[in-house]
Amino acid sequence: MPDGCELPALDHVLKIGLLGAVRAWREHQEIPLGPPRQRAVLAMLALEAGRAVSVERLIEGLWGERAPAGARGMVQGYVSRLRPALARAGVTIAYYPRGYLLVLPAEQVDVHEFRIAVARARTTESDEAQAAGLRRALALWRGEPLTGVSGGGLLDRLRDALGEERLAITEECLNVETRAGRHAGLVPELTALVAEHPFREGLVGLLMLALCRAGRRVDALEQYERTRRRLIEELGLDPGPELLQLRQRILRGNVFTVRSPGLSASAEAEVLAEVSAVPAQLPPKPGQFTGRAAELGLLDSVATGGDTAGIAMITGAGGVGKTALALHWGHRIRSRFPDGQLYVNLHGHSPERPLRPIEALGQFLRGLGVPAERVPAAEEEASAAYRSLLADRRILVILDDAGSEEQVRPLLPSGRRCAAVITSRDRLAGLVARDGAVPVPLGMLAPDEAGTLFGRLLGGERLAAERDAARELARVCGYLPLALRIAAAGILGRPSAGIAGQVRRLTMTRLSSLAVGGDPHAAVRGAFDLSYRRLDPPSRRLFRLLGLIPGPTFTAEAAAALSGAPLSETDHLLCRLAAAHLIEEGEPGRYTFHDLMREYARERARAEESEPDRTRALDALMDWYLRVVREAGNLAHPHPLRAPTAGGDHPIGFTDRAAALAWMNAERANLVAAVKSATQRPHGWQLMDAMNGYPELTGGPPGWTGVLLDTQHRRPMIRAAELENKRGI
Repeated sequence: MPDGCELPALDHVLKIGLLGAVRAWREHQEIPLGPPRQRAVLAMLALEAGRAVSVERLIEGLWGERAPAGARGMVQGYVSRLRPALARAGVTIAYYPRGYLLVLPAEQVDVHEFRIAVARARTTESDEAQAAGLRRALALWRGEPLTGVSGGGLLDRLRDALGEERLAITEECLNVETRAGRHAGLVPELTALVAEHPFREGLVGLLMLALCRAGRRVDALEQYERTRRRLIEELGLDPGPELLQLRQRILRGNVFTVRSPGLSASAEAEVLAEVSAVPAQLPPKPGQFTGRAAELGLLDSVATGGDTAGIAMITGAGGVGKTALALHWGHRIRSRFPDGQLYVNLHGHSPERPLRPIEALGQFLRGLGVPAERVPAAEEEASAAYRSLLADRRILVILDDAGSEEQVRPLLPSGRRCAAVITSRDRLAGLVARDGAVPVPLGMLAPDEAGTLFGRLLGGERLAAERDAARELARVCGYLPLALRIAAAGILGRPSAGIAGQVRRLTMTRLSSLAVGGDPHAAVRGAFDLSYRRLDPPSRRLFRLLGLIPGPTFTAEAAAALSGAPLSETDHLLCRLAAAHLIEEGEPGRYTFHDLMREYARERARAEESEPDRTRALDALMDWYLRVVREAGNLAHPHPLRAPTAGGDHPIGFTDRAAALAWMNAERANLVAAVKSATQRPHGWQLMDAMNGYPELTGGPPGWTGVLLDTQHRRPMIRAAELENKRGI
């Protein structure tokens, strides 16, 4: 076409399609092409659009070596009938001495449009752009090429050549997409292609690579074995050297990136990263580790091997020793994982920013020997590479201080000979439900374990000299391992003070004394702060208000009365606090605090709640107790002098006397504490009045005598109230 001339818009010109059924159309109007042999003539002319096709070649295409007499005249007849159909679209078939020429720009035939699109895609700079361009070119195909025509051997060869061209470009596109990191989504397409073309080793290699990168290393090796057997049984051949090399690298766990081994051009072969490092990333073994026999047994069960990687989930409050347990066990068991141990602190409950999964994956891949420049930037690809490297290796992975399931899942190994241990202050129940993690809940040390720890820290002689003081010190520390270690460090720093002196200091200011210098990692308050700050504002408010409750336990109804929030919302917040190990659910529906955590909650309440707000919250709790005690008392032990029950929020709604009495029995210690805390306020004698008859019915709850003595000076007020009730005032 002369320079300066523009092609008409393709929607308004004749288009010929050969990549499927042979057809021609213009502006969505189909052009009739006649019988199959006539269509075959147009197909052969369109394949050579812009170039003449000899009559002899047309005859060979239509009949092969069995051309009938008068074949030349029949070709002329086909052409003469095609001309008027095409002329209406402005296209002619010209005759030259050497044959016929279809006068039509090549890009108006889909075969040539496909080849132009492929050439254009190859000129793009990025893999993503090249892959997109090749996909657009392949989208022009509508099925088996040159269908709906009749002809001889030449047409069959042309059809086969077009099919091979399509397959080669498909393989090239898949290779580019693999290089661009899209391997995970290519497995289904590659599986179908390999099933259709089992001897095409380039496709087999791409499928093996995609499977391996997707964490399916065993499947990749099985695919190689299927291909090898079929090549030997059907063709008597062994796999080529490129496929064999790929298999060997997968077996060694050394494959990181590779392009298709089937592409012959050396520029298309990517160097495989040789990864042979054996990481040993465990921090030092914790000193003077004590106890935890049951928990160590649970962790041992995770490392026994199975169909999938073993995963353990160590959870507990801040300072309870989760990291110490994980590291102690990791060092004890490391001989079972000769291919290495990986460790990362995820900072899920830390003043530092939580580590993103891609950052942790980068650390792991570099630790496994992957060069920094080859570490993928995308999380999905990095996770697949990480799983591939671990697939058949025996590696222990410790994920310390996890903040969420989403932070952990990309870091879990998939190889059945691997094990992962996660530590977290949150329960992360999703890892148990979905990923099969074995829960390892960690509580306080037993009293004898605390004594053993003190003996190892302080020495047997000092412990023997002050054994009773050591027991009291362990109790004051709440048997929390971090508190025990800090208390021991305080004694070692002041040898003359002794264990009894440390007990006296802690009794006065426990949280302030349980710290070592300015080390934030050696302070109980600092450990609790990290958990508290992660809570949302409603959870933080409820937590600090719960510290005001005088009794040892509380229910959702009591907490709702204290906070003034709806019962359903309070129940949700309590579950959140329990999951974060800030409170404990000792029995279903009844919660309690660890001693040090209760003190911390009260400290936060004094710091963040005004005195009037604290008073209002306690008054609301006492009002609720009073209403429920009267309601329960009227059913369990009616008394003529008891004041009438008042209505209010969060009613219990007892169904019968047994339910009412069971509630009062469960709340006995709380009621004693409530009366003791309110001896100087009306709630004290009102609660005593509401409980008239209960002590006689049960023999009196523990501590009841002390409550009577404490409130004796309120007796005139109680008697006055009784008389008023009796008179109906």
